[in-house]
Amino acid sequence: MEDSHSLVDSNMQQHPLSDEWCLWAHLPHDTDWSLNSYKNIYNHKTVEDVISVTEALPPKLVKNCMLFVMRKGITPLWEDPKNRSGGCFSYKVNNKIVYECWTKLTYGLIGETLSANKKLQKNINGITISPKKNFCIIKIWLANCDHQNANEINCQSGIDAQGCLFKKHAPEY
Repeated sequence: MEDSHSLVDSNMQQHPLSDEWCLWAHLPHDTDWSLNSYKNIYNHKTVEDVISVTEALPPKLVKNCMLFVMRKGITPLWEDPKNRSGGCFSYKVNNKIVYECWTKLTYGLIGETLSANKKLQKNINGITISPKKNFCIIKIWLANCDHQNANEINCQSGIDAQGCLFKKHAPEY
């Protein structure tokens, strides 16, 4: 998908986001973890872009591909300078509800409503989904490790503080 043109009717009023967000993809069986193996799919600039792209993602793709939604200027790598000192909240989500969970989490992320704690909210760099056999791992990436209380994340469909793990990123360089 190209981001040079909006996916919505250009005559429709556009609602700009407070931050731009980038949708990335990585094939789950690709063992190359360099930035070259990640594909920037779309740069979200408006609410309408987010809805158009998110609703166009087939559930099968969400369940079987590694997807990342990151703040513009932050790559989906632990080694990115804005991720190096961070960590993530990690959730195991059953495949039966993963599409709904991912969709709601995407809207919460981009709408900046994942936490009532404004410092934590600004500390969120993005979200990721990684497919496993009968479930997916969904992570909320943070810029630093100042906020490790999963209760500060607003519950979304399929994720809650119980069973959530906080993991510090382990960059390789």
